[in-house]
Amino acid sequence: MQTIKETGWVQRIALLNQEITNLLNQQLQFPAINANNYFYLLKLLDNPGITQSDFNALIKVNQSTITRAINSLVEKGYIEKLPAKDKRSQLLQLTPLGTETAQGIKLEVDALNQHLFEKDAAQFDQLLTKTSIALKDYPEIKTDH
Repeated sequence: MQTIKETGWVQRIALLNQEITNLLNQQLQFPAINANNYFYLLKLLDNPGITQSDFNALIKVNQSTITRAINSLVEKGYIEKLPAKDKRSQLLQLTPLGTETAQGIKLEVDALNQHLFEKDAAQFDQLLTKTSIALKDYPEIKTDH
């Protein structure tokens, strides 16, 4: 069996993502909120009244995935859609339950960030920034699958 160090950086990051997702799913004790959708609430906490199209650009995930998540959070009472000045778009806003929940999630996520990166936050931030830039510059590879 390979150790994590033998699997390479991309695989290690994927494994860390899985571990963090599992931990957050255990820590987040809010009805119907898990690591797959907490991110939406935090983004709306920071960007109240954003249009759904601007929200799609902010999240950078497949639009249908975002739409399903938003609709689910609307059904559960965490988000509401309000009419915008432009009749073709809608504003997204947290409900009082959504605001309270997002603030609780923020505390959990901030505590995890503090625990994981307290001493090395600046260095880790630099590495993440460099990685993000490198991903944008990565050439598309064509394969015959």
